Amino acid sequence: MAQKDNQRVRRTKQLLAEALTEMLTETSIHDVSIVELCEKAGINRTTFYYHYGNQYDLLEEISDTFLDEVSQRLASAEPYDRESVLEKVTMVFSFMEERIQLSRLLMNNMIDPDFVYRILSLPEIPDLLGVYYNAELEPDLQYASDTFTVFGSYRLLQLWINDDHRKSAAEEAAMVLDLARKVYQQ
Repeated sequence: MAQKDNQRVRRTKQLLAEALTEMLTETSIHDVSIVELCEKAGINRTTFYYHYGNQYDLLEEISDTFLDEVSQRLASAEPYDRESVLEKVTMVFSFMEERIQLSRLLMNNMIDPDFVYRILSLPEIPDLLGVYYNAELEPDLQYASDTFTVFGSYRLLQLWINDDHRKSAAEEAAMVLDLARKVYQQ
């Protein structure tokens, strides 16, 4: 019985997340009505309030789940080598492409202004940079290179996710890593 309840809770949360994501393409999070959200999701308002205090709590859970999934993809597949880094970055790009609507909302800072800092603060990113570029730089230059690479890569990812005629995830990941590699070459 507990497993059925867990499935029901997951399904309820999924329906609410999908409904909110769809609503956010047309309206601000501040203007989301819980009544309309519940109607769109086919969920009773009481059920909504059992899980969330407001639409911001639901949005935070959606954003956290998205970041957790990105983090899992970046942390997957050992050992760390250049090929596995490319594979991980491609998996992240593919994941974002599969969730294009939510990715655009999050990546464009339309619904969570802290998202860019949260994704760029994932601890897996510096680990991957160290493996992929294997550069031994003085600390100040290392920090500057890492910052430039991470923020530049984010911007390229943002442009790619917004392009309706985008390259494949594998092509974009390879290009981003190749451009970033040039930052570390002396």
